[in-house]
Amino acid sequence: MITEKTLNKLEFVKVLSFIAKYVYTENGKKIVSETRPMNSAEEIILEGELVSEAKEFLIELDVPPINYLPFLDEVLSRSRIKGAVLTAKQIRDIADLAGMSRALFQYLKNRGEDSKLPGIFENELFVDKVFEHHIRQIFDESGDIADNASAKLKSIRKEIRDKNENLRKSVNRILKKFSEEFLVQEEYVTQRDGRIVLPVKAEHKRHVRGFIHSESATGQTVYIEPEETLELNNEILTLTFAEKREIERILRKITEMIGEKSELLKISLNAVSRLDAIFAKARYSTEIIGSFPEIDNNKTFRIIKGRHPILLKKLGRENTVPLDLEIGDNNVVLITGPNAGGKTVVLKNTGLLTALVMSGIHIPADPDSNFHFISAVLLDIGDEQSIEEDLSTFSSHLTNIREILKSADNESLVLLDEIGTGTDPAEGAALGITTLQELKKSGARVLATTHHGSLKIMANELEGFENASMEFDSGELRPTYLFRQGVPGSSYAFEVAARIGLPDEFLKSARKYLDSDKFKVEKFLIELEEKSRKYQAELNTLEKENIRLKGLANLYQKKVEKLQSEEKEIIRKAKEEARQYVSDVNKRVEKAIREIRESAADKKVVREKRNEISEIVKKNVVVEEDKVIEKPSRGYYEKGDYVQIKETGTKGEIIDISSNKKDALLLVGSLRMKVKTINLIPSKKKDTDKISSPRNYNLSPHISGTRLDIRGWKPEEAEFEVIRFLDESWALSLQRVEILHGKGTGALKKSVHDILKKHENVSDYYFENIEFGGEGITIVEFR
Repeated sequence: MITEKTLNKLEFVKVLSFIAKYVYTENGKKIVSETRPMNSAEEIILEGELVSEAKEFLIELDVPPINYLPFLDEVLSRSRIKGAVLTAKQIRDIADLAGMSRALFQYLKNRGEDSKLPGIFENELFVDKVFEHHIRQIFDESGDIADNASAKLKSIRKEIRDKNENLRKSVNRILKKFSEEFLVQEEYVTQRDGRIVLPVKAEHKRHVRGFIHSESATGQTVYIEPEETLELNNEILTLTFAEKREIERILRKITEMIGEKSELLKISLNAVSRLDAIFAKARYSTEIIGSFPEIDNNKTFRIIKGRHPILLKKLGRENTVPLDLEIGDNNVVLITGPNAGGKTVVLKNTGLLTALVMSGIHIPADPDSNFHFISAVLLDIGDEQSIEEDLSTFSSHLTNIREILKSADNESLVLLDEIGTGTDPAEGAALGITTLQELKKSGARVLATTHHGSLKIMANELEGFENASMEFDSGELRPTYLFRQGVPGSSYAFEVAARIGLPDEFLKSARKYLDSDKFKVEKFLIELEEKSRKYQAELNTLEKENIRLKGLANLYQKKVEKLQSEEKEIIRKAKEEARQYVSDVNKRVEKAIREIRESAADKKVVREKRNEISEIVKKNVVVEEDKVIEKPSRGYYEKGDYVQIKETGTKGEIIDISSNKKDALLLVGSLRMKVKTINLIPSKKKDTDKISSPRNYNLSPHISGTRLDIRGWKPEEAEFEVIRFLDESWALSLQRVEILHGKGTGALKKSVHDILKKHENVSDYYFENIEFGGEGITIVEFR
C-alpha cells in the first residue's frame, strides 16, 4: 500500500482539498478527505469511469440536485430507540435527505439505464413521497411546527391566541388607568418569567395590587403582575405547557416513523454522499481539463502532457511545463541536469499523478496516457536528518534505501532523489549503481536523480537502464524545465554560477581544479545537448515540409482524379453526340429510300443510292467504342519512361509499374502520383524541366497530414487554429479531414461544432466510428 508518509511527501491531501471545495454534504467531505489509493485495478478503473460519466452528466443534464446535509448517521441511529424524540431541525434535515434522494433518483433515471451511475445507485436511493408528505406537513414555510400538525395543537394555539388578546386588552386598560394616576414609570408593558408585567414606580408599589417579579438595576422601577391578570396569565402558561406536550407527541410520532425507515435512509445517505463526492471529482476534472488514463500493465507506462496538479493550481495551465515520460523495458530511468532544473519536480509529479490515478481521481494529463497498477510508491526525497535519532543526511538516505530494497517488487514505483549523495563521490556512486541494479531485478519502475557522472555512463551501458535529463538553455543560462528522455544532461554548475553572478576570474580559477576526465564528460554532454537541440529543430522543419508535401500530393491527386473524371465525361458526351448524329443520318437515309420506293424507282438505282449514302457516312463520322491509347512503339510502358498525363501539363518519370501494366507510379518533381497507364502519353525528358513549381502551402505545425490535434486547448485558443486548418485544407482541395478534440468536458467539442456550422466550405461533419475514437474525433467533409 501507499503509506500516509509517502502521500504527505507528495502533497496528496492538498489535491483532495481542491476537490473538497466542490462537495456539499458533510458525509461527502468526509469521503473525499478519506480518499486513498485502492487495492485493485478493477476498483480504480470503475471509480475513474464513474467520475468520467459524472462529467458527461454535468454537460448533458446540468448540476445534480445535491445540497447541504449535516452528519445524520447518529441521528438516524437514535431514531430507532423506543421513546426517542428528534428535534424539529433534525427531522427537517431527514426530510431534506429524503427529498434529495428522490430528486437524485429522477436525475439519474433521465440519463438512461445504460450508464453505470444509475445502475449502481438507483436501488440505494430512498424514494417515498408518502413518507416525505408526513414529515413536511407538520412544518410551516418558516420551518416551525405548523398549527395544522394536529387538530389538538390547532385548538390549543387558537385558545392561546384568544387569551393573549384578552390579556392584552386587560393590561392596556390597567396601564392606561395607572398612567393617569402617575403610578407607572413609563407607558409600556414587558415580560418577566413568561408573564406580562407593568413597570411601576418604586414609591407606588404598595398602591398596585399584584405580584412583584423583579425590579430594575437602579431600584427605581418595580415590575408587577397586576392581580387582575394573574389568573389569565396562569391559563396562558398552562396552555403553553400543553402546546409543548402536543409538539413533543407529534415529534415522537414522526421519530418513530423515521426509525422504521432508518436503515433505508442510512443506505440512501451513503449513496447521496458518494454521489456528492463523485460529482465533486468530476467538477475538479473539468477545472483542470483532466481525464482518466488507461490502466494496463501489458502496455508501456506512459505519461503524456502530465502537469503537476499543485503547480497547475498555482501557476495556471500556460505556465506549467507538461511532463512526457515512458517507462518500458528500461525500467530504471536516471535523470540528470542542473540544480533547480526540475528533477525533483519530475519525481514528485510522477508519484502524485500515480497516487491520484490509483485513487480513481482524474489527472491533468492526456487521456492516451497509460499507468500500471501500482500497489506502493517508495521514495527517498528530501533531507531527513534527525538529531534525536543521531542520523546524518547520508545515514537517513541509507535507512530509506534499506527499507525500499526490502519492499520493492513489480507493483512498485520507486522515486530516489540525488542517489549516492552525502558521502565520498566515488563510494556514493558505487552504492547508487548497486541500489539501482537491485531495484531493476525486483521489476519495480524506478526514477532516480543524480549529479554523479559515473552513473550517467553506467546507465548508458547497463541493460534495462536509460538516461534522461532536464533541458538547460545554455544561451540564456536558465533551465527550461523540459524533461528529455534518452539523453543524459550536464550539471551546468559553472553556467549556473555565472548566472548567479560569480566573477569570471573566480570561475576560471575553479575550472583549474576540475578533474580533466570530469571536464571532458561535462563538455561532451553540453555539446551533445546542443546538437540534440539543433537536430530536433531540423526534425521539426522536416516534419513541416513533409506535411506540406503530403498536402501537395493530395492536391495533385485530387486534380488528376478531377481531370480524369472530366475526360471520361467529355468522351461520353462526344460518343453520345456521335451516336445521335449517326442515328439522324440513318433516319434521313431510310427516309430517302422510302421516298424512292414510294416513287417506284428502279431497284438498282435504290441500291446505288444506299451505297452512296453509306460512303458519305463512313467518310464523315467515325464512332470509336474504345479509347485510342497512344503508346510507345513497343505497345506498353516501362520504368524510366517519361510521360505526360492526358489533357494536363503534368509530366514526369515512371518509377514503378504494376505487373499487369495498368497502373504506374509517376515521379513529378518531388511528388509521387499513382496514375492509370491508359491516361498517359509519351513525353520527352527535356519537357519535364519545364514543369512549373507547385504552389507552396505552409501548413501549421500542429497539423499532421489531414488531422488537427487540439486536445487540452481552451475553446478560445483553438478557435483561430480550427478556422485556419479548415481554410488551408479547403485550399488544398482536400475532401475529408479530422479534428481531434477529445471527449473531456465537451466544451471544446461544442466550440468546434459551432465553427463547423458557420463555415461556408464545410458540407458535412460527424463523429468518427467508436472503434477509432468516437466522440473524441470529428470528421469534416468539404463542398
